[in-house]
Amino acid sequence: MNKKKKIKLILGSASSFRKKLLEDAGFVFDVKTADIDEKQIRHEDFKELVLRLGLAKRDAILAKNKFSKNTILITSDLVVSHNGKLREKPVSKEEVIAWHKEYPKGETVVFCSIVVYHIGLNKTLKAVDVVSIKWGKIPTRVIHQMADDPMTYKGAGFVGRAFFHYAKSTKGAIDTVIGVPVRILEDFLEKLGYYK
Repeated sequence: MNKKKKIKLILGSASSFRKKLLEDAGFVFDVKTADIDEKQIRHEDFKELVLRLGLAKRDAILAKNKFSKNTILITSDLVVSHNGKLREKPVSKEEVIAWHKEYPKGETVVFCSIVVYHIGLNKTLKAVDVVSIKWGKIPTRVIHQMADDPMTYKGAGFVGRAFFHYAKSTKGAIDTVIGVPVRILEDFLEKLGYYK
């Protein structure tokens, strides 16, 4: 590695899934949280919605913190739609059970935004990655395990657990479903000079 490289990465997310995903990909970073009210940001186009959420997180973190010029801030958001209906973080066991019973009927689409901002360059790169999933039959036992797992209520995605055994087909990357499209992040970091 070039000794001159002093660019610091900040992950702007409270998600333990995103943190683990980036750690597993070999990144070293600090974490800052945005603490925005996501329900205040709405849009009927789910791609636009997740992008607005990612940008709002970026703006909230920048408003609350002072960073050196050699800092890159990474924010992301994810929503799920099933048969065209928005699914965000579930709020009850009943909702989890009802949703998981519906999943084998139709198609689930995951929308994940990635926003990468270089403080010194004042430059933002952003994208939305999309994954579509068709499910097979999901056993009642598994649905109830999901409903009893506190982690189910922390995200709109499926976080890559054993639940994916029941996917019949997946078009797209699993890291996107977990919460960060890592290959897009790598590309953005390269464009922003992180690897120089």
